Amino acid sequence: MRKVFKIVLLCFIAVAVFVAVFGFFITPKAGGAPDTTDDGIKPFSSSAAIGCNYYRIPALLTTADGTVLAAIDARFGGTHDSPNNIDTAVSISTDNGTSWSEPQLAFHFDDWVDSSDFLKENGTYTTQNSASTIDPALLQDTQTGRIFMLVDAFPYGAGAFAAQVGSGYTEINGDQALLLRRQGEEAFSYTLRADGAIYDASGTKTAYSVNADGTLSENGVLLTVRQKRQMYWYNLPFQINTKTEVPMHIFYRDSLFQPLSTSYLYLLYSDDNGETWSAPIDLNAQIKPDNVGFLGVCPGRGLQIRNGTYAGRLLFAAYTLDPESGEQRFMTVFSDDGGSTWQAGEFVALTEEIRSMSETQLIELPDGSLQAYSRTTNGFVSVSFSTDGGRTWQNPQLVEDLPLTSGSGCQISVLNCLQKIDGKDVVLLSAPAGDSRTNGYIYVGLLEQNSDETGYFVNWTYKKKITDADTYFAYSCLTELPDRSIGLLYEQANTPQSVDTVVFTAFSLSDLCEEEIQ
Repeated sequence: MRKVFKIVLLCFIAVAVFVAVFGFFITPKAGGAPDTTDDGIKPFSSSAAIGCNYYRIPALLTTADGTVLAAIDARFGGTHDSPNNIDTAVSISTDNGTSWSEPQLAFHFDDWVDSSDFLKENGTYTTQNSASTIDPALLQDTQTGRIFMLVDAFPYGAGAFAAQVGSGYTEINGDQALLLRRQGEEAFSYTLRADGAIYDASGTKTAYSVNADGTLSENGVLLTVRQKRQMYWYNLPFQINTKTEVPMHIFYRDSLFQPLSTSYLYLLYSDDNGETWSAPIDLNAQIKPDNVGFLGVCPGRGLQIRNGTYAGRLLFAAYTLDPESGEQRFMTVFSDDGGSTWQAGEFVALTEEIRSMSETQLIELPDGSLQAYSRTTNGFVSVSFSTDGGRTWQNPQLVEDLPLTSGSGCQISVLNCLQKIDGKDVVLLSAPAGDSRTNGYIYVGLLEQNSDETGYFVNWTYKKKITDADTYFAYSCLTELPDRSIGLLYEQANTPQSVDTVVFTAFSLSDLCEEEIQ
């Protein structure tokens, strides 16, 4: 009996020690998938094989051959922005959005284990020291069929508000070279040049080189780092090194060489409708000013001009922010050679009334001029005009027919529709009108010619309520499907650690003309 008692006591002590030592070394979990919506199709969900529970920032594109492509942030570290463990996922539909392929990662950093744990609802958990890509935008060159995706890329620990000022590049003999510093050093005394080699301060080629995907080699041998896992102790995060060796990327915390801790614009392309993607091309050397900290793509869609002087031009909207003043301005980055090289336009001018125009989407008017619709903090969407292919912008104006959620506002989506109403071209826009990103609408505008016949304007005529004042409607993206219905991919959530709340739905154009705008 005494022997049995000793065994029981030892087991009790062992369990107590395990709980005391390891009980809090477990990722905090919710009881299930919180905030799950029941309606709509979910191209990205917690049941996907990639093992991600949290998705945000949808992008949507209908390709020339009728494939529907969706891209989104796969936020493995929770729903928070960078710095976080975020990669870019894509899914494809060939039946007008009725069914979707298993999500795949178009680009993936391996420095942290991709956790499939459910984090606590409304929690603040995130993976601060991970490299990340965030905020995808999609665009197809209809002349070549090539699809481009532009994303923000951050080295470990970096995000929009912590991005250091600078492009991260310097000019050497007329060419742009990426600035690097050796781990543990302060000075950026090394440079990565066009031949892929790293040079020291004296201009001597070292034994180190960087591959097209950003990974480091020494004398041609790929270098590696230990992959990390996020853990928690009394709800405080800490990291452990696993036994898994992964290629050493210059964006990783343990990399031997590291770039400036700022924002980078990564361009990827696909020639097979999003099935596979190229290695990323860093556009900072071509388009980022040296006096800017954060410069990020405006998520959603880019645009290719079809008419006028600049027909064929590819454009993405991008924006910058001043973390001290809070001022934000957009511009465009554009290509006139099918995406081989890119240029930067001029930033829109702020006005006394409008001090913030951040995430912006573009439409084309029949004469080839452009309109830009922007997120503001004024309670309404703003509109700006360009007559030179997006290089410069006239002063913005608020659109009173397009209310926008209060506070910091929200991203909007805007789309040239190929269908007509009463013989007039149609423009669509989606945005939340209620407090805290609720009460989502799709607005229908008809293109009208100015009385002096010198240009066009949008007459916002109809609207369709998507969610009511008690239901979230955050980031969204519109596309016109091959069957001429209107596809919408949107976030039906606005709280941290929301799961399975990115919803796809479709409407006929007549459905969207439900209510006249007074």
